[in-house]
Amino acid sequence: MSTIKTVLCPVDFSPLSERSVHLATEICRRTGAKLVLEHNLECCPPASLGVGWMWSEEQGSSKDDKGEVAVKRLQQLFKKIPEGIEYEAKITRGPLDESLLHLAKILPAGMIVMGTHGPSTAEHRSLTEKIIIQAPCTVLTTGESYRPENVFGVGDEPPENMSMLAPFDFSARGRACLEVTFAMARHMPHQVHLLHVARPNASLAGESESSLEVDQLREKLRAVVPEDLADRTGIEVVVGEPVPRILQAARDIRALFILMPAHGKSPLKRFLFGTTTLGVLHGAGCPVWFMSAAAQRNPPEWAAA
Repeated sequence: MSTIKTVLCPVDFSPLSERSVHLATEICRRTGAKLVLEHNLECCPPASLGVGWMWSEEQGSSKDDKGEVAVKRLQQLFKKIPEGIEYEAKITRGPLDESLLHLAKILPAGMIVMGTHGPSTAEHRSLTEKIIIQAPCTVLTTGESYRPENVFGVGDEPPENMSMLAPFDFSARGRACLEVTFAMARHMPHQVHLLHVARPNASLAGESESSLEVDQLREKLRAVVPEDLADRTGIEVVVGEPVPRILQAARDIRALFILMPAHGKSPLKRFLFGTTTLGVLHGAGCPVWFMSAAAQRNPPEWAAA
């Protein structure tokens, strides 16, 4: 993970976004990455979309009233960032999703860390859902139930006793995400919990998890685990619907985070998710690390290292 150079974290100054900053800070502390906070003034976009201006400790503030307020609030967040972490803030003007995606590309960001305030409704389109599908990098999300004391094993429990949960469905995008999972495991002391959810069918009537088919799936799952990680990779096959079984597994093992691919459906409706992605995004009590479509096609540098 040492080649993550920049972590981008959008903030709206809500308690949720402050917890996201805490998570992003912890990642930067462990990887040596630079932290970039982004706040959008939600103004009309200029003729050509771009970053409105940047503020850091060496630069002055904007004359715009909203900008001045944003600078003051960013300064308050900066005071909470531990010494030794390089950071700056960027304030953008324009559509929330386009501004953040544009910034992620030009930095470029190795990871986006952001919170989700809930699923899309008729009145509100979730920004997080849009970003996960279109991001040029991986996206680590947190929900309203997330608490920063759970960050990467901060606390009394040794990190080697904690696990990251990796749901795997044997698809091509699942395999791309699994490669990143194993690459990450080589840089971290945590356990890997590999989970496959088999949907009930005639041979798995009653959601039995002791059938021949389930045993075969366990062997198939075991075969994808690299030899060097076999001693700290747990394997589990369960029968049922993916979302509740993934969320239950995360609770059972007290997952550090869940790492999974983002399953966008139609390119014409790129903001629509598969039900599994949506359900895990908004139902998990721990951070969820999504591999966007772009990240699946071009794995992060630290995964290839």
